Amino acid sequence: MKTPDTAPAYPLRWILGLGVVSLVVHLSYFAAGVKFDRASLDGIMHFLDAEMLRTQLFESILYLHIQPPLMNLVTGLVLKITPESTLIFHILFLVLGNALFLSVFLLQLRLGVSRSVAAVLASVFLASPAFILFEYFLLYTLPCAAFLAMAALCLVDYLQTRRVGWLVGFVLMVFLLCGTRSAFHLGYFVLAIGLILALDRAHWRRIAAVALVPFVLLFGFYFKNWVIFGEFTACTFVEKNLWIMTAGNINWDEKVQMVEQGELSEFALINRWASLDAYPDQYKEVPERFADIPVLSETHKRNGEVNYNHYGNIAICNIYGEDARAVLRAQPQAYVYAMALSWYRYFLPSHSVPVSPPNRAIMGPALRFYDTVVFGTLPVDLSGWSVLVKRGGHPPAVFLLVGLPLVFFYGAYRFLRGRGLTLPQRVLLGFMLFNIAMIAVMGCAFDFHETARYRFNTDGYSIVLLGMLITAVGQHLRRVRE
Repeated sequence: MKTPDTAPAYPLRWILGLGVVSLVVHLSYFAAGVKFDRASLDGIMHFLDAEMLRTQLFESILYLHIQPPLMNLVTGLVLKITPESTLIFHILFLVLGNALFLSVFLLQLRLGVSRSVAAVLASVFLASPAFILFEYFLLYTLPCAAFLAMAALCLVDYLQTRRVGWLVGFVLMVFLLCGTRSAFHLGYFVLAIGLILALDRAHWRRIAAVALVPFVLLFGFYFKNWVIFGEFTACTFVEKNLWIMTAGNINWDEKVQMVEQGELSEFALINRWASLDAYPDQYKEVPERFADIPVLSETHKRNGEVNYNHYGNIAICNIYGEDARAVLRAQPQAYVYAMALSWYRYFLPSHSVPVSPPNRAIMGPALRFYDTVVFGTLPVDLSGWSVLVKRGGHPPAVFLLVGLPLVFFYGAYRFLRGRGLTLPQRVLLGFMLFNIAMIAVMGCAFDFHETARYRFNTDGYSIVLLGMLITAVGQHLRRVRE
Protein backbone atom coordinates (compact mmCIF):
# COMPACT_ATOMS: atom_id res chain seq x y z
CA MET A 1 0.00 0.00 0.00
CA LYS A 2 1.30 3.42 -0.91
CA THR A 3 2.26 5.71 1.90
CA PRO A 4 0.41 9.03 2.25
CA ASP A 5 3.42 11.03 1.05
CA THR A 6 3.93 9.04 -2.16
CA ALA A 7 3.75 11.40 -5.13
CA PRO A 8 1.18 10.35 -7.78
CA ALA A 9 2.57 9.55 -11.21
CA TYR A 10 2.33 12.21 -13.93
CA PRO A 11 4.36 10.70 -16.80
CA LEU A 12 5.42 13.81 -18.71
CA ARG A 13 6.44 11.97 -21.88
CA TRP A 14 3.05 10.27 -22.18
CA ILE A 15 1.17 13.47 -21.36
CA LEU A 16 3.07 15.33 -24.09
CA GLY A 17 2.30 12.50 -26.50
CA LEU A 18 -1.39 12.70 -25.66
CA GLY A 19 -1.17 16.45 -26.24
CA VAL A 20 -0.05 15.69 -29.80
CA VAL A 21 -2.95 13.23 -30.17
CA SER A 22 -5.37 15.92 -29.00
CA LEU A 23 -3.90 18.43 -31.45
CA VAL A 24 -4.26 16.00 -34.37
CA VAL A 25 -7.84 15.07 -33.44
CA HIS A 26 -8.96 18.67 -33.07
CA LEU A 27 -7.21 19.84 -36.23
CA SER A 28 -8.85 16.98 -38.15
CA TYR A 29 -12.33 17.95 -37.01
CA PHE A 30 -11.54 21.64 -37.60
CA ALA A 31 -10.35 20.90 -41.12
CA ALA A 32 -13.60 19.03 -41.75
CA GLY A 33 -15.49 22.22 -40.86
CA VAL A 34 -16.58 21.65 -37.25
CA LYS A 35 -17.04 24.99 -35.49
CA PHE A 36 -17.95 26.01 -31.96
CA ASP A 37 -21.74 26.32 -31.70
CA ARG A 38 -23.04 29.01 -29.34
CA ALA A 39 -26.58 28.98 -30.74
CA SER A 40 -27.75 27.47 -27.45
CA LEU A 41 -27.16 30.83 -25.77
CA ASP A 42 -30.12 32.25 -27.67
CA GLY A 43 -32.24 29.17 -28.16
CA ILE A 44 -32.53 27.02 -25.02
CA MET A 45 -34.06 27.46 -21.58
CA HIS A 46 -30.81 27.08 -19.62
CA PHE A 47 -29.63 30.61 -20.39
CA LEU A 48 -31.11 33.93 -19.38
CA ASP A 49 -31.46 36.72 -21.93
CA ALA A 50 -27.95 37.32 -23.30
CA GLU A 51 -28.38 41.10 -23.30
CA MET A 52 -29.44 41.02 -19.63
CA LEU A 53 -26.42 38.89 -18.77
CA ARG A 54 -24.18 41.40 -20.49
CA THR A 55 -25.68 44.60 -19.09
CA GLN A 56 -27.34 43.57 -15.79
CA LEU A 57 -25.36 40.51 -14.73
CA PHE A 58 -25.62 40.78 -10.94
CA GLU A 59 -29.36 41.44 -11.03
CA SER A 60 -29.94 38.62 -13.50
CA ILE A 61 -28.03 36.07 -11.40
CA LEU A 62 -29.74 37.26 -8.21
CA TYR A 63 -33.18 36.54 -9.70
CA LEU A 64 -32.24 33.35 -11.55
CA HIS A 65 -34.35 30.41 -10.31
CA ILE A 66 -34.48 27.81 -13.11
CA GLN A 67 -30.77 26.87 -13.00
CA PRO A 68 -27.81 26.95 -10.62
CA PRO A 69 -25.94 30.20 -11.26
CA LEU A 70 -22.42 29.38 -12.45
CA MET A 71 -23.05 28.65 -16.15
CA ASN A 72 -25.00 31.89 -16.57
CA LEU A 73 -22.48 33.78 -14.44
CA VAL A 74 -19.50 32.70 -16.54
CA THR A 75 -21.47 33.34 -19.72
CA GLY A 76 -22.31 36.85 -18.56
CA LEU A 77 -18.68 37.60 -17.68
CA VAL A 78 -17.55 36.44 -21.11
CA LEU A 79 -20.24 38.55 -22.80
CA LYS A 80 -19.02 41.56 -20.83
CA ILE A 81 -15.57 41.10 -22.35
CA THR A 82 -17.03 40.95 -25.84
CA PRO A 83 -20.52 40.25 -27.21
CA GLU A 84 -18.75 38.37 -30.04
CA SER A 85 -17.66 35.79 -27.51
CA THR A 86 -17.41 32.60 -29.58
CA LEU A 87 -13.60 32.44 -29.48
CA ILE A 88 -13.45 32.81 -25.68
CA PHE A 89 -16.08 30.13 -25.17
CA HIS A 90 -14.22 27.89 -27.60
CA ILE A 91 -10.94 28.29 -25.71
CA LEU A 92 -12.61 27.59 -22.35
CA PHE A 93 -14.25 24.44 -23.67
CA LEU A 94 -11.03 23.24 -25.32
CA VAL A 95 -9.22 23.62 -21.99
CA LEU A 96 -11.95 21.67 -20.18
CA GLY A 97 -12.04 19.04 -22.92
CA ASN A 98 -8.31 18.41 -22.66
CA ALA A 99 -8.58 18.33 -18.87
CA LEU A 100 -11.23 15.62 -19.21
CA PHE A 101 -9.08 13.71 -21.72
CA LEU A 102 -5.96 13.73 -19.53
CA SER A 103 -7.93 12.99 -16.36
CA VAL A 104 -9.41 9.85 -17.93
CA PHE A 105 -5.87 8.75 -18.83
CA LEU A 106 -4.48 9.47 -15.34
CA LEU A 107 -7.39 7.88 -13.51
CA GLN A 108 -6.65 4.65 -15.34
CA LEU A 109 -3.05 4.81 -14.19
CA ARG A 110 -4.19 5.33 -10.61
CA LEU A 111 -6.13 2.05 -10.84
CA GLY A 112 -3.30 -0.03 -12.28
CA VAL A 113 -4.07 0.18 -16.01
CA SER A 114 -0.98 0.19 -18.23
CA ARG A 115 -0.03 3.45 -19.89
CA SER A 116 -0.49 2.09 -23.39
CA VAL A 117 -4.01 0.76 -22.73
CA ALA A 118 -4.95 3.95 -20.87
CA ALA A 119 -3.67 6.14 -23.71
CA VAL A 120 -5.54 4.20 -26.40
CA LEU A 121 -8.86 4.20 -24.51
CA ALA A 122 -8.61 7.89 -23.60
CA SER A 123 -7.78 8.74 -27.24
CA VAL A 124 -10.75 6.74 -28.57
CA PHE A 125 -12.92 8.69 -26.12
CA LEU A 126 -11.45 12.03 -27.18
CA ALA A 127 -11.94 11.32 -30.89
CA SER A 128 -15.57 10.23 -30.47
CA PRO A 129 -18.24 12.39 -32.13
CA ALA A 130 -20.03 12.83 -28.79
CA PHE A 131 -16.89 14.26 -27.16
CA ILE A 132 -16.35 16.74 -29.99
CA LEU A 133 -20.05 17.65 -30.24
CA PHE A 134 -20.25 18.60 -26.57
CA GLU A 135 -16.81 20.22 -26.57
CA TYR A 136 -18.01 22.48 -29.40
CA PHE A 137 -21.46 23.17 -27.92
CA LEU A 138 -22.24 25.86 -25.34
CA LEU A 139 -23.90 23.87 -22.55
CA TYR A 140 -22.88 22.43 -19.20
CA THR A 141 -22.54 18.84 -20.47
CA LEU A 142 -18.80 18.78 -21.19
CA PRO A 143 -17.81 21.08 -18.29
CA CYS A 144 -19.61 18.81 -15.82
CA ALA A 145 -17.92 15.73 -17.29
CA ALA A 146 -14.56 17.47 -16.86
CA PHE A 147 -15.35 18.57 -13.29
CA LEU A 148 -16.34 15.00 -12.38
CA ALA A 149 -13.14 13.53 -13.83
CA MET A 150 -10.93 16.13 -12.15
CA ALA A 151 -12.78 15.71 -8.84
CA ALA A 152 -12.02 11.97 -8.88
CA LEU A 153 -8.36 12.61 -9.72
CA CYS A 154 -7.98 15.20 -6.95
CA LEU A 155 -9.72 12.87 -4.49
CA VAL A 156 -7.39 9.92 -5.04
CA ASP A 157 -4.27 12.10 -5.13
CA TYR A 158 -5.25 13.81 -1.88
CA LEU A 159 -5.78 10.47 -0.17
CA GLN A 160 -2.34 9.37 -1.39
CA THR A 161 -0.45 12.52 -0.42
CA ARG A 162 -2.58 14.51 2.07
CA ARG A 163 -1.41 17.64 0.25
CA VAL A 164 -3.77 20.55 0.69
CA GLY A 165 -3.64 21.49 -3.01
CA TRP A 166 -5.43 18.29 -3.98
CA LEU A 167 -8.01 18.88 -1.24
CA VAL A 168 -8.67 22.37 -2.59
CA GLY A 169 -8.97 20.91 -6.09
CA PHE A 170 -11.49 18.29 -5.00
CA VAL A 171 -13.66 20.77 -3.09
CA LEU A 172 -13.49 23.27 -5.96
CA MET A 173 -14.55 20.68 -8.55
CA VAL A 174 -17.49 19.53 -6.41
CA PHE A 175 -18.48 23.17 -5.86
CA LEU A 176 -18.39 23.82 -9.62
CA LEU A 177 -20.55 20.74 -10.24
CA CYS A 178 -23.16 21.82 -7.70
CA GLY A 179 -23.13 25.39 -8.94
CA THR A 180 -23.51 24.39 -12.59
CA ARG A 181 -26.03 21.55 -12.78
CA SER A 182 -29.06 20.98 -10.54
CA ALA A 183 -28.58 17.19 -10.53
CA PHE A 184 -25.66 17.87 -8.18
CA HIS A 185 -27.64 19.09 -5.21
CA LEU A 186 -26.41 20.91 -2.13
CA GLY A 187 -26.72 17.53 -0.43
CA TYR A 188 -24.17 16.13 -2.90
CA PHE A 189 -21.64 18.71 -1.72
CA VAL A 190 -22.31 17.84 1.93
CA LEU A 191 -21.95 14.13 1.16
CA ALA A 192 -18.64 14.68 -0.67
CA ILE A 193 -17.18 16.70 2.20
CA GLY A 194 -18.46 14.11 4.64
CA LEU A 195 -16.57 11.45 2.68
CA ILE A 196 -13.29 13.35 3.00
CA LEU A 197 -13.89 13.98 6.71
CA ALA A 198 -14.57 10.31 7.34
CA LEU A 199 -11.39 9.27 5.55
CA ASP A 200 -9.11 11.94 7.03
CA ARG A 201 -10.44 12.79 10.49
CA ALA A 202 -6.99 13.86 11.68
CA HIS A 203 -7.18 16.94 9.40
CA TRP A 204 -10.82 17.87 9.95
CA ARG A 205 -9.99 21.52 10.68
CA ARG A 206 -8.17 21.85 7.38
CA ILE A 207 -11.03 20.20 5.50
CA ALA A 208 -13.64 22.36 7.22
CA ALA A 209 -11.67 25.52 6.44
CA VAL A 210 -11.33 24.63 2.75
CA ALA A 211 -15.01 23.66 2.40
CA LEU A 212 -16.53 26.54 4.38
CA VAL A 213 -16.64 29.26 1.73
CA PRO A 214 -17.90 26.99 -1.10
CA PHE A 215 -20.60 25.62 1.21
CA VAL A 216 -21.72 29.10 2.25
CA LEU A 217 -21.92 30.18 -1.40
CA LEU A 218 -23.97 27.14 -2.40
CA PHE A 219 -26.24 27.37 0.61
CA GLY A 220 -26.63 31.08 -0.05
CA PHE A 221 -28.01 30.42 -3.52
CA TYR A 222 -30.61 27.98 -2.16
CA PHE A 223 -31.41 30.31 0.72
CA LYS A 224 -31.73 33.26 -1.66
CA ASN A 225 -34.31 31.38 -3.71
CA TRP A 226 -36.22 30.49 -0.54
CA VAL A 227 -36.29 34.11 0.63
CA ILE A 228 -37.23 35.61 -2.75
CA PHE A 229 -39.40 32.87 -4.25
CA GLY A 230 -40.32 30.61 -1.34
CA GLU A 231 -38.48 27.68 -2.99
CA PHE A 232 -35.41 26.14 -1.30
CA THR A 233 -34.01 24.78 -4.53
CA ALA A 234 -31.53 25.54 -7.28
CA CYS A 235 -34.02 24.66 -10.04
CA THR A 236 -37.76 25.36 -10.03
CA PHE A 237 -38.22 23.51 -13.33
CA VAL A 238 -37.93 19.98 -11.88
CA GLU A 239 -41.71 19.57 -11.57
CA LYS A 240 -42.07 19.87 -15.36
CA ASN A 241 -39.54 17.08 -15.79
CA LEU A 242 -41.62 14.80 -13.58
CA TRP A 243 -44.72 15.86 -15.55
CA ILE A 244 -43.29 14.69 -18.88
CA MET A 245 -42.68 11.26 -17.32
CA THR A 246 -46.30 10.98 -16.12
CA ALA A 247 -49.08 13.29 -17.28
CA GLY A 248 -47.12 14.16 -20.40
CA ASN A 249 -46.87 10.48 -21.25
CA ILE A 250 -50.55 9.42 -21.36
CA ASN A 251 -52.65 9.63 -24.50
CA TRP A 252 -54.64 12.73 -25.30
CA ASP A 253 -58.12 11.27 -24.80
CA GLU A 254 -57.27 9.99 -21.31
CA LYS A 255 -55.78 13.34 -20.45
CA VAL A 256 -58.87 15.22 -21.61
CA GLN A 257 -61.09 12.88 -19.60
CA MET A 258 -59.03 13.38 -16.44
CA VAL A 259 -59.18 17.16 -16.91
CA GLU A 260 -62.96 17.07 -17.40
CA GLN A 261 -63.33 14.97 -14.24
CA GLY A 262 -61.22 17.43 -12.26
CA GLU A 263 -58.40 14.96 -11.68
CA LEU A 264 -55.94 17.11 -13.60
CA SER A 265 -55.65 20.84 -14.18
CA GLU A 266 -56.17 22.38 -17.61
CA PHE A 267 -52.40 22.78 -17.77
CA ALA A 268 -52.17 19.07 -18.52
CA LEU A 269 -53.38 19.92 -22.03
CA ILE A 270 -50.66 22.54 -22.58
CA ASN A 271 -47.17 21.66 -23.81
CA ARG A 272 -44.68 22.22 -20.99
CA TRP A 273 -42.50 24.29 -23.36
CA ALA A 274 -45.33 26.68 -24.24
CA SER A 275 -44.89 30.39 -23.61
CA LEU A 276 -46.95 32.25 -21.03
CA ASP A 277 -49.33 33.25 -23.83
CA ALA A 278 -50.79 29.72 -23.61
CA TYR A 279 -51.73 30.14 -19.92
CA PRO A 280 -54.29 32.35 -18.16
CA ASP A 281 -53.27 36.01 -18.09
CA GLN A 282 -52.88 35.97 -14.31
CA TYR A 283 -49.60 34.07 -14.72
CA LYS A 284 -48.12 36.92 -16.73
CA GLU A 285 -48.55 39.23 -13.74
CA VAL A 286 -45.67 39.69 -11.33
CA PRO A 287 -45.58 41.21 -7.85
CA GLU A 288 -44.92 44.94 -7.91
CA ARG A 289 -41.46 44.47 -6.39
CA PHE A 290 -40.42 42.48 -9.50
CA ALA A 291 -42.04 44.72 -12.11
CA ASP A 292 -38.72 46.34 -13.05
CA ILE A 293 -36.72 43.09 -13.10
CA PRO A 294 -36.60 41.99 -16.78
CA VAL A 295 -35.55 38.38 -16.12
CA LEU A 296 -38.68 37.96 -13.97
CA SER A 297 -41.20 40.24 -15.65
CA GLU A 298 -40.62 39.81 -19.40
CA THR A 299 -42.34 36.80 -20.96
CA HIS A 300 -39.82 36.58 -23.81
CA LYS A 301 -36.15 37.25 -24.31
CA ARG A 302 -35.01 40.03 -26.61
CA ASN A 303 -34.59 37.55 -29.46
CA GLY A 304 -38.20 36.31 -29.15
CA GLU A 305 -37.44 33.04 -27.34
CA VAL A 306 -39.48 32.11 -24.26
CA ASN A 307 -38.19 33.38 -20.93
CA TYR A 308 -38.72 30.38 -18.64
CA ASN A 309 -37.30 32.38 -15.74
CA HIS A 310 -40.44 34.57 -15.67
CA TYR A 311 -41.90 34.73 -12.16
CA GLY A 312 -45.18 33.14 -13.29
CA ASN A 313 -43.38 29.95 -14.28
CA ILE A 314 -42.78 29.08 -10.62
CA ALA A 315 -46.50 28.67 -9.94
CA ILE A 316 -46.99 26.97 -13.31
CA CYS A 317 -44.27 24.41 -12.54
CA ASN A 318 -45.88 23.63 -9.19
CA ILE A 319 -49.21 22.93 -10.90
CA TYR A 320 -47.47 20.63 -13.37
CA GLY A 321 -45.97 18.87 -10.37
CA GLU A 322 -49.40 18.33 -8.80
CA ASP A 323 -50.67 16.88 -12.10
CA ALA A 324 -47.62 14.63 -12.32
CA ARG A 325 -48.22 13.18 -8.86
CA ALA A 326 -51.94 12.71 -9.63
CA VAL A 327 -51.11 10.60 -12.69
CA LEU A 328 -48.41 8.76 -10.76
CA ARG A 329 -51.07 7.66 -8.27
CA ALA A 330 -53.80 6.94 -10.84
CA GLN A 331 -51.78 5.46 -13.70
CA PRO A 332 -48.32 4.38 -12.48
CA GLN A 333 -47.91 2.34 -15.67
CA ALA A 334 -47.39 5.62 -17.58
CA TYR A 335 -44.34 6.33 -15.45
CA VAL A 336 -43.09 2.74 -15.80
CA TYR A 337 -43.28 3.00 -19.59
CA ALA A 338 -41.49 6.36 -19.53
CA MET A 339 -38.77 4.81 -17.38
CA ALA A 340 -38.34 1.98 -19.89
CA LEU A 341 -37.90 4.54 -22.67
CA SER A 342 -35.47 6.51 -20.47
CA TRP A 343 -33.29 3.47 -19.88
CA TYR A 344 -33.38 2.49 -23.54
CA ARG A 345 -32.13 5.94 -24.52
CA TYR A 346 -29.57 5.87 -21.70
CA PHE A 347 -27.75 3.06 -23.53
CA LEU A 348 -27.70 4.85 -26.89
CA PRO A 349 -24.63 6.73 -28.14
CA SER A 350 -24.44 10.19 -26.57
CA HIS A 351 -24.21 11.68 -30.04
CA SER A 352 -27.76 10.42 -30.74
CA VAL A 353 -29.06 13.52 -28.94
CA PRO A 354 -29.85 16.14 -31.63
CA VAL A 355 -27.46 18.90 -30.55
CA SER A 356 -25.68 21.20 -33.00
CA PRO A 357 -27.18 19.98 -36.32
CA PRO A 358 -24.51 21.75 -38.46
CA ASN A 359 -21.69 19.91 -36.70
CA ARG A 360 -23.58 16.61 -36.73
CA ALA A 361 -23.96 16.90 -40.52
CA ILE A 362 -20.19 17.41 -40.92
CA MET A 363 -19.41 14.48 -38.61
CA GLY A 364 -21.37 11.96 -40.70
CA PRO A 365 -18.44 9.57 -41.40
CA ALA A 366 -17.25 9.63 -37.76
CA LEU A 367 -20.80 9.09 -36.51
CA ARG A 368 -21.25 6.06 -38.74
CA PHE A 369 -17.86 4.61 -37.77
CA TYR A 370 -18.45 4.91 -34.03
CA ASP A 371 -22.03 3.68 -34.36
CA THR A 372 -20.95 0.56 -36.23
CA VAL A 373 -17.49 -0.32 -34.90
CA VAL A 374 -17.31 1.16 -31.38
CA PHE A 375 -20.94 0.99 -30.22
CA GLY A 376 -22.17 -2.02 -32.18
CA THR A 377 -25.34 -0.37 -33.46
CA LEU A 378 -27.50 -2.95 -35.22
CA PRO A 379 -27.68 -2.28 -38.99
CA VAL A 380 -31.34 -3.31 -39.23
CA ASP A 381 -34.55 -1.37 -38.71
CA LEU A 382 -36.31 -2.77 -35.64
CA SER A 383 -38.76 0.10 -35.22
CA GLY A 384 -41.59 -2.04 -36.60
CA TRP A 385 -40.92 -4.68 -33.95
CA SER A 386 -40.34 -2.56 -30.87
CA VAL A 387 -42.11 0.54 -29.59
CA LEU A 388 -39.00 1.44 -27.57
CA VAL A 389 -36.83 1.38 -30.68
CA LYS A 390 -39.42 3.38 -32.63
CA ARG A 391 -39.80 6.06 -29.95
CA GLY A 392 -36.12 5.91 -29.03
CA GLY A 393 -35.25 7.17 -32.51
CA HIS A 394 -32.08 5.07 -32.82
CA PRO A 395 -31.32 1.36 -33.30
CA PRO A 396 -29.99 -0.51 -30.23
CA ALA A 397 -26.26 -0.09 -29.58
CA VAL A 398 -25.33 -3.62 -28.52
CA PHE A 399 -21.84 -2.87 -27.22
CA LEU A 400 -23.20 -0.09 -24.99
CA LEU A 401 -26.21 -2.13 -23.92
CA VAL A 402 -23.94 -4.98 -22.82
CA GLY A 403 -20.69 -3.18 -22.13
CA LEU A 404 -21.81 -0.39 -19.80
CA PRO A 405 -23.47 -2.74 -17.27
CA LEU A 406 -20.55 -5.16 -17.63
CA VAL A 407 -17.87 -2.62 -16.69
CA PHE A 408 -20.06 -1.12 -13.95
CA PHE A 409 -20.67 -4.46 -12.26
CA TYR A 410 -17.03 -5.43 -12.69
CA GLY A 411 -16.09 -2.19 -10.92
CA ALA A 412 -18.64 -2.93 -8.19
CA TYR A 413 -17.17 -6.42 -7.77
CA ARG A 414 -13.65 -5.03 -7.40
CA PHE A 415 -14.85 -2.37 -4.98
CA LEU A 416 -16.73 -4.82 -2.76
CA ARG A 417 -13.97 -7.40 -2.83
CA GLY A 418 -11.22 -4.87 -2.24
CA ARG A 419 -8.49 -7.37 -2.99
CA GLY A 420 -5.43 -5.87 -4.67
CA LEU A 421 -6.59 -2.28 -4.11
CA THR A 422 -5.14 0.31 -1.78
CA LEU A 423 -7.57 2.38 0.27
CA PRO A 424 -7.27 5.42 -2.05
CA GLN A 425 -7.91 3.20 -5.07
CA ARG A 426 -10.95 1.63 -3.44
CA VAL A 427 -12.35 5.03 -2.49
CA LEU A 428 -11.76 6.27 -6.03
CA LEU A 429 -13.60 3.27 -7.42
CA GLY A 430 -16.52 3.78 -5.04
CA PHE A 431 -16.71 7.49 -5.91
CA MET A 432 -16.92 6.74 -9.63
CA LEU A 433 -19.51 3.99 -9.18
CA PHE A 434 -21.67 6.23 -7.00
CA ASN A 435 -21.67 9.01 -9.58
CA ILE A 436 -22.44 6.67 -12.48
CA ALA A 437 -25.39 5.21 -10.56
CA MET A 438 -26.64 8.59 -9.36
CA ILE A 439 -26.62 10.19 -12.82
CA ALA A 440 -28.25 7.12 -14.37
CA VAL A 441 -31.03 6.83 -11.79
CA MET A 442 -31.78 10.55 -11.53
CA GLY A 443 -31.61 11.11 -15.28
CA CYS A 444 -33.88 8.19 -16.10
CA ALA A 445 -36.29 9.07 -13.30
CA PHE A 446 -36.96 12.60 -14.53
CA ASP A 447 -36.53 12.67 -18.30
CA PHE A 448 -36.75 10.27 -21.24
CA HIS A 449 -35.51 12.61 -23.95
CA GLU A 450 -31.81 13.22 -23.23
CA THR A 451 -30.60 10.49 -20.89
CA ALA A 452 -27.78 9.60 -23.30
CA ARG A 453 -26.53 13.19 -22.94
CA TYR A 454 -26.75 12.95 -19.16
CA ARG A 455 -24.73 9.73 -19.31
CA PHE A 456 -21.90 11.54 -21.09
CA ASN A 457 -21.08 13.14 -17.72
CA THR A 458 -19.85 9.75 -16.50
CA ASP A 459 -18.67 8.19 -19.77
CA GLY A 460 -15.11 9.04 -18.74
CA TYR A 461 -15.57 6.91 -15.63
CA SER A 462 -16.86 4.03 -17.75
CA ILE A 463 -13.71 4.28 -19.90
CA VAL A 464 -11.63 3.97 -16.72
CA LEU A 465 -13.59 0.88 -15.64
CA LEU A 466 -13.12 -0.60 -19.12
CA GLY A 467 -9.37 -0.09 -18.77
CA MET A 468 -9.46 -2.00 -15.47
CA LEU A 469 -11.42 -4.85 -17.04
CA ILE A 470 -9.05 -5.11 -20.03
CA THR A 471 -6.11 -5.17 -17.62
CA ALA A 472 -7.70 -7.92 -15.53
CA VAL A 473 -8.48 -10.02 -18.62
CA GLY A 474 -4.93 -9.56 -19.89
CA GLN A 475 -3.46 -10.64 -16.56
CA HIS A 476 -5.72 -13.69 -16.47
CA LEU A 477 -4.71 -14.74 -19.99
CA ARG A 478 -1.02 -14.37 -19.10
CA ARG A 479 -1.52 -16.59 -16.06
CA VAL A 480 -3.26 -19.19 -18.19
CA ARG A 481 -0.39 -19.21 -20.71
CA GLU A 482 2.16 -19.53 -17.93
